[in-house]
Amino acid sequence: MATRTRLVWVAALTLVASLLADVVLIETTGSRPAWWLPGKAALLLALAAAALVVARDRVIAAYGLVLAVVIAAQAFERQVSLAIWWQARFPTDAFVTQFGGSILLKVIAMVPVVVVLLLVMRSPRAAFLTPGDLRAKAERIGWLGIPGETISWGRLAVISGLLIALGTLLLTLLTVTGFALPPNLGRLPPLLPLIVLLALANSFAEGVVYRSAVLGPLAGALPKGAVVLASAAFFGVAHFYGAPSGVIGVAMSGVLGWFLARAMFETRGFLAPWIIHFLQDVVIFSTIALLGWP
Repeated sequence: MATRTRLVWVAALTLVASLLADVVLIETTGSRPAWWLPGKAALLLALAAAALVVARDRVIAAYGLVLAVVIAAQAFERQVSLAIWWQARFPTDAFVTQFGGSILLKVIAMVPVVVVLLLVMRSPRAAFLTPGDLRAKAERIGWLGIPGETISWGRLAVISGLLIALGTLLLTLLTVTGFALPPNLGRLPPLLPLIVLLALANSFAEGVVYRSAVLGPLAGALPKGAVVLASAAFFGVAHFYGAPSGVIGVAMSGVLGWFLARAMFETRGFLAPWIIHFLQDVVIFSTIALLGWP
């Protein structure tokens, strides 16, 4: 299949799998029907089958299959989260149970994605499920002032992760508290071990779903820029209801997703983007623990 045709297929599959149609539906009707996510998974499976049978393209078929599993896993996650027995065990009136339950579900839903990626790609390295080479030099990113082949991703991950975390903290203080420290700051130290654990789990799970699931099937079959952009778009739109929300949240998350996907692509593994994402999640979860609950 020609590169241009593959790009069209990738754009279509990514659009179907993304949260974009969900956002439009929720914003116009107020909710999604129960069949919505299973329907999206079925449509992705049908497109994957068409790519294999009609277009005879195993790359696009593999990508569609992996995305179908991602959406099916999200449907499972949603159904369990709405179950009475789950809500009884993980009530939403406390940070520990609300976030603990939510991220536990996210990790459980990640497992079938990992299994299918390994089956499709046939090796952890090809599926971007190995740590990767932190000694690999970052290629030039002009708009960030990063010259090519001068700094390793190991160093860049730590430096950029700390800067992104600091920027997130300052933005939160500016927009939410007016640079005033929360009055309940003393409740944070006992929660820090849990926050670190949840940040590790969440950043890894999202790395698998929004980066490994995209880069695994597509890296090597399409130009790096296109693959990284697909991952960034998938990740960005998924944060429409994040903090900040809306178009600004999508844009900010998309830029971060692009940088994280670059890190994964150039190191051939998950560790560099995991470090960056983890550091930001520590700040975000700490903020939620302090400001989201009395």
